[in-house]
Amino acid sequence: MLSRHKPITVVLKFLTIIFFLFFNSCENKKQENITNRVLKQASIFYAKGFSINYYDGYKVIQLNSPWKGETSSYQYILYEHEKPSNVKGIFIKTPISSIVCLSLTHISFIEKLQQQHTIVGISGCNYVSSPAIKNRIENNEIKEVGQHEVVNYELLLSIAPELIMAYGIDQSSTAKINKFSSLGLTTVLNAEYMETHPLGQAEWIKFMAAFYNEEEKADSIFNNIEQEYLKLVEIAMSANNKTTVFSGMPWNGAWHVPGGLSFQAQLFKDAGATYLWADNQEERSFIKSKEVILDEALNADFWLNVNAYHSINEIVETDKVLENFKALKQQKIYNNNLRENAALGNDYWESGVVNPHIVLKDLIKIFHPELIEHELYYYKKLE
Repeated sequence: MLSRHKPITVVLKFLTIIFFLFFNSCENKKQENITNRVLKQASIFYAKGFSINYYDGYKVIQLNSPWKGETSSYQYILYEHEKPSNVKGIFIKTPISSIVCLSLTHISFIEKLQQQHTIVGISGCNYVSSPAIKNRIENNEIKEVGQHEVVNYELLLSIAPELIMAYGIDQSSTAKINKFSSLGLTTVLNAEYMETHPLGQAEWIKFMAAFYNEEEKADSIFNNIEQEYLKLVEIAMSANNKTTVFSGMPWNGAWHVPGGLSFQAQLFKDAGATYLWADNQEERSFIKSKEVILDEALNADFWLNVNAYHSINEIVETDKVLENFKALKQQKIYNNNLRENAALGNDYWESGVVNPHIVLKDLIKIFHPELIEHELYYYKKLE
């Protein structure tokens, strides 16, 4: 009797196992779907180069087009406790406690977040403007890791930072990143300079904050910057006249000027000035001949951003023909090097990126001095 029921018992056990495996598989897939579900997206209003999605236990930063002509993207997986196993990318445990900055703009974002104590290495220490960072350099708390293409890899290995914040300019940047990776050094690209709106550049503070788990602080800081900037734009728009402006200096017969879609052109517009090449469709700079500039900008009201020059005489000494500009004759030349140090490090390129509202205030004071009470911070008038 028992022998007749044995096959039935075996079948029932087999079906039970199949059901258990199927149920367990469904549960695993359900759990995986929950883990992969986006719980929240970071609010990014102006910046186009990155996005941040939040999942259960980790967040993903997507970096797009890190330099001109580069179409590939990078994915950084940030986690605080357990490293996720169901996603691909560069894994970084947060909050980080040590970082090396290969661009001086990076240190300004970090300072805004009050995380400057985490900086252990910088490329270009002698160019630093920040008093707090300079003090840490003098106390040997921050090391010089090399400048330009010369990187001190041995020193980097001895420092062993949790993160290297780098930037890319062309395909050669990939080789450097791969070199860091081969040495076991985690590297993240920062592409704030690719943004075409001043507020877009400043919004990269949210990118930086993600590595410190300081997103709320970054949102608060950026909101204050945005509010101040937009308030200033409204003031500038009330100007009765729209002054004309051009910028730059000739080099070997060519003149590199900001494109009409560049952040610099946006600043001029927001400050209530008419940029001579506002209709140009370039997001970066483009080249015109010196002769064309002399023709098109001859009667412009203002001339700004004249390289590293500090006086009108220095400009004239480079080429006497520049005396013909109306802006030079009327001494309406301003440069953004008021906060330049002895090593020619310029704070405009260090902290200006996180202070677009102060840059804008400078420009409004230059173009429409009657509109606001303000002492120039980054700019100065050349005599």
